Amino acid sequence: MAWHLCGWRQSVDSANLTEIDLIPDDVLTRSGTKRFLVPADYRFVQFAVATGANLTGARLRTPSLTVRRMDVVITPHRRGGQSLSLDNLEIHRPPRPIMLAPTEELTALASEDATGADTLTVLCALGPETLPPAPAGDVRTIVFQGNTTLTPGVWTTVPVTPEYSLEPGSYSLTGFIPISANCIAARVIFPAGTYRPGYPGFAGTYAVANDFNPTTISPFWNVNLGTFTHITIPQFQFLASAADTVQTVVAFVVKVG
Repeated sequence: MAWHLCGWRQSVDSANLTEIDLIPDDVLTRSGTKRFLVPADYRFVQFAVATGANLTGARLRTPSLTVRRMDVVITPHRRGGQSLSLDNLEIHRPPRPIMLAPTEELTALASEDATGADTLTVLCALGPETLPPAPAGDVRTIVFQGNTTLTPGVWTTVPVTPEYSLEPGSYSLTGFIPISANCIAARVIFPAGTYRPGYPGFAGTYAVANDFNPTTISPFWNVNLGTFTHITIPQFQFLASAADTVQTVVAFVVKVG
């Protein structure tokens, strides 16, 4: 797997940075309701995302970062909505992956300036220092469809069906675009996998949400996220701000067997 996408989300009424609740995750070990333990094999921050209608700041913090007198300051971030804007993808990609200490506690902090509370979301991609490259071969585009009713604010597992039957064989997933009416992000569950790589998503109909600027996120598409076969299609977990009932995943794959 290339990385694991984890997150935090909470309604916040504070102009000061506030530690926010984690989104329940059945892969990472949790220490309480706000902190994950950093896995030894996936201890580098590859990218981070923060969203909120009135978001003013967001950070990732661990003891080892505090010793170095630094946080992962998530900049740019998305102020103005719970999903990324289509024109300007506010994804924090550090110049180099940021190393954390194995098994230390990882938390997210965020602040806002609304009159009243605002729901803030922070996402973090934890992975190895070097991402596995995509295998050689033609990259095919497959459109998967799902129709699960999403539970707002948590990862909801969505079985998907390809638009066309896949040619028999094995495939490497090298990137994907998750779309639903109120999508914040999505991650993939491989049949034999543990970690769940994912991306921020795009809100709207399939036609509207495809009209986005790929500059920031496209470097993370040409990697080997994991493999599957034509009879073991992966599932996807969507994170959305409302109970969407239609999901689309535009997947980039290479046939490897």
